[in-house]
Amino acid sequence: MTWPLTGRTQETRLIEAALLDHDSAGIVVSGAAGVGKSRIVRETLTAFAARDWLLHWVVGTSAAHKLPLGALTPWTATSGDDSLELVHGVIEALTSSEAPVVVAVDDVPLLDDLSAVVVHQIIHRRLAKVVLTMRTGEPVSDATRELWKAGDFDWLDIAPLTPEDTERLVRLAVGGPVDDVAAQRLWMLTEGNPLYLRLIVEHEVADGRLAYDNAVWTWTGDPVIPPGLVELVEARTGGLPEAVSDVIDVLAVGEPLELRSLTRITGAEAVEEADRRGLISCEPVDGAVHARLAHPLYGEVRRRRAAQTTLRRLRGVVASELAATIPRDDVHAVVRRAALSVDSDLEPDVNLLLDAARGAAWMLDLPLANRLAEAAIAAGGRVEASLIRAFVLSWVGKGAVAEAVLADVDTDTLTAVEQARVTYLRAVNLFFTLADPDAAVALVDRATSIEPPERHCFDAFRCVAAAALGDPQTARALAHSFDASLLPDHLERRLTAWAVTVACGEAGAAAEAVTVASAGYPIPVRAFIVISDAHINALLLAGDTAGAQEVAEMMRGRAMASRGAPFGQIAIAVTGQAELGAGHLDQACTDLSTALQRVTAWNTATGFRYRYEILLTTALAMRGQTHDALVAQAAMEAHRHPGWRYLDYARAIAAGWVAGAQGAVSEAISMVRKAAEIAGSRGQYAAEVMCLQTATQFGDASTAGRLHELQGHVEGPRAGIAARFADALGCSDGRELEVISRHFEEIGDLIAATDAAAHAAICFRAKSLRGSSLRCSLRADALAETCGGARTPALRRCTDHLPLTAREREIVMLLGTSASNRDIASLLKVSVRTVESHIYNAMAKTGAMSREELGALLPGGNGQLN
Repeated sequence: MTWPLTGRTQETRLIEAALLDHDSAGIVVSGAAGVGKSRIVRETLTAFAARDWLLHWVVGTSAAHKLPLGALTPWTATSGDDSLELVHGVIEALTSSEAPVVVAVDDVPLLDDLSAVVVHQIIHRRLAKVVLTMRTGEPVSDATRELWKAGDFDWLDIAPLTPEDTERLVRLAVGGPVDDVAAQRLWMLTEGNPLYLRLIVEHEVADGRLAYDNAVWTWTGDPVIPPGLVELVEARTGGLPEAVSDVIDVLAVGEPLELRSLTRITGAEAVEEADRRGLISCEPVDGAVHARLAHPLYGEVRRRRAAQTTLRRLRGVVASELAATIPRDDVHAVVRRAALSVDSDLEPDVNLLLDAARGAAWMLDLPLANRLAEAAIAAGGRVEASLIRAFVLSWVGKGAVAEAVLADVDTDTLTAVEQARVTYLRAVNLFFTLADPDAAVALVDRATSIEPPERHCFDAFRCVAAAALGDPQTARALAHSFDASLLPDHLERRLTAWAVTVACGEAGAAAEAVTVASAGYPIPVRAFIVISDAHINALLLAGDTAGAQEVAEMMRGRAMASRGAPFGQIAIAVTGQAELGAGHLDQACTDLSTALQRVTAWNTATGFRYRYEILLTTALAMRGQTHDALVAQAAMEAHRHPGWRYLDYARAIAAGWVAGAQGAVSEAISMVRKAAEIAGSRGQYAAEVMCLQTATQFGDASTAGRLHELQGHVEGPRAGIAARFADALGCSDGRELEVISRHFEEIGDLIAATDAAAHAAICFRAKSLRGSSLRCSLRADALAETCGGARTPALRRCTDHLPLTAREREIVMLLGTSASNRDIASLLKVSVRTVESHIYNAMAKTGAMSREELGALLPGGNGQLN
């Protein structure tokens, strides 16, 4: 495995500049152990050697530290007892060349005194350029300090690699793309230290935990710290005074800790000594000073080597300190305290464990929430802990286990409200995670409660079910029958906010959707994850692309503050959703692909995977990546969720774009028109507008009437612009289509703007207005480029100058997929004889001599016929 120097361009240039600067004596390069000081200097100086500089590499070592001229033995005369004579001889050997000379001293604090005298003289007399490297935090003698005082040195502190450079280095080393989760874990464990990174990656690859799977390197399981790395860390943290070791061990189980708390536990002198040795770092946080270990691996190694009894005792000490100093309403502190106490020798506190399990679920640290809930069950908090644990298990896709947990609750001992909460959670688990909406609805219908708030729990579930199944009118009516703020559990309030946002957005009530979503965000179950998806969709359907991107930006900001894996994954997914709505196809494909990789790693059951496979299929097809779109579409169909029927229109739009990418434009129009009809029958009027606009983009000029009707039902600018688009296309009005293109661009729908410009060019060309056609064609091309490589049916037709009818054109494109006449006839729902007739006419018009030659005339329909 090869590890190229990565992310160090700036450092290399600074070293070069210091050596080329006539007024500079050289440069002092410092940095932590393993950060790459020596390698950066060596590779930089190798380039100077290639330019006829003479390079001398001197290494300070512990072994030669007490040996006079031990570091300079290769340049020392074999005889002579006079130290002064020896020094002069070494200086002469190092600097007598007529070529420029650079003396590099690695680990300069380890030089023996006489070697330091030689280097000092070279610096003082400016006989050569000098590069000194030293480890940050190591003791430095007065003799060493005199070296950089003897000349005018530049200084360079080598920082660890950034997360981006870390990912790039690992990708280059393993020879392929690395899953984002794996890259993030590697950076968090190594903090960008190249040596630590290399040792861990090589060890994990050798053991098979870091492996190439489905065209990407993924990391599964917990890392095993390789022996070589353990030795490096123990060389840094071993052999310490007992009091300093206690500081390291306390932070290993409980970091970060307020400095005052750490001092109370271990003593001020020990903390100061650990700080002086560079073993801990201190930083101000919210008016206090927090202490951490200087590197995460120090804690990893100490936890693995220490006795379990010691670790249990220390966890109890830290948990007790947190209890005495941190308010009970600080959710992060409560979670930390409970997590420490579970693995300590303290007696379990049921209330603490319950509060912490809720807090961990809110923080989306789902494995920890599950562990704390299990501990709470064992400690006697059975009902509430079972509800928390079932919620967590359902969220991570373990629906059968969640159902077993809830079925194990003795409902006869519960209050009516508790029974309603158990029923609600069972229904949600059945509906989404176990993908059985009918069973979920039947369970709630069998529940016998006519009094609030129990009845309101069941009405809230029916509201969620109606919205998810594509019945927005029923969902909105149910939502108005109860006060969601009075529901007994955060989960009910959160899902109700999601359901009403979905229903309002689909129905065209964008303002109400925004109001409900905004009110739902403060619900303390990280509600913005699911609500933001519905919020963004409502804004995109209305035509408020800028608003959708603002919500996505909010999600990105909140994801940065959370270490919960699902939060980050959904944040990336909704960002991709907003980018697709804006027409930024390249970024949308990247974000959605990444999100799907991550969602697959923890949850394939609840429907999120299906939801974002719809979007990825659409984005790929819009780019003309037909083969990839077909693969994504197959995955979408394989994971189609019966509880997400409100997305039937989006699935049809995705399928329409795939058909259009293949060249079957008439079939694409038929798909989205049918979806529009179904959406309208369900009261999903905003979704119907989107379907009709898509059909218009494909070239259907018969959508204007219904779009004008929908203007009165749907809020936002999209419906009106789409209606004008259909009017202009029906009248072949190129100038109006130009105007419509700019309107679409103003609301942020760049794909629609591209297609409107392409249709304008086609209209102008049909009227022999070549200048106008060229102008619109160039605009369409520029917009397509801005979109990250859009290749839509309208764009292809815009650049197609063949004398073919629309039907002949799509059959010629389908020939490019190597489809048979029978396959084409089946897709287009015409007879084989009709297909043969169109092929004959197209060959006559174009002069093509074979089916293959004819199919090659219209590129873009790559991939297998679907």
